Amino acid sequence: MTEILPHSGSMKGKIHNFNIRVYYEDTDIGGVVYYANYLKFMERARSEMLRDLGIDQAEMLDYNNPEDVSFVVKRSEIDFNSPARFDDHLVIKSEIIKLGGASLIIKQDVTKNDHILVTGMIKIAAIGENGKTKRLPQNIKEKLNV
Repeated sequence: MTEILPHSGSMKGKIHNFNIRVYYEDTDIGGVVYYANYLKFMERARSEMLRDLGIDQAEMLDYNNPEDVSFVVKRSEIDFNSPARFDDHLVIKSEIIKLGGASLIIKQDVTKNDHILVTGMIKIAAIGENGKTKRLPQNIKEKLNV
């Protein structure tokens, strides 16, 4: 078992809040966040949410792990409402809205001052080492059932 690392962000009810600052490297020449970087922000927020829920993704990726399960993004839908800009403080709000036998759907809002800039609906699938869909182990499902 690997050491559980500290997490960033916090759970407020069923919603995980992850703070991020927009750096120059995140923007285009006009100082606006490049659209693909929102996916990176959301990925970081999901990873921190899982860590906060006690799920060790590094351990899941260990080939000697008897549960033989890891997560992959199966689908993403993104709506862009307003741009974020260089040096903005953003909060990514993540909430598990559906938990299935082998997948989960996470709604993620990228916000600035409680204004929703970007909304993502991300479907995560559980797979085994062979790359095929696999049911979530009960202990992980319990942790995800926030």
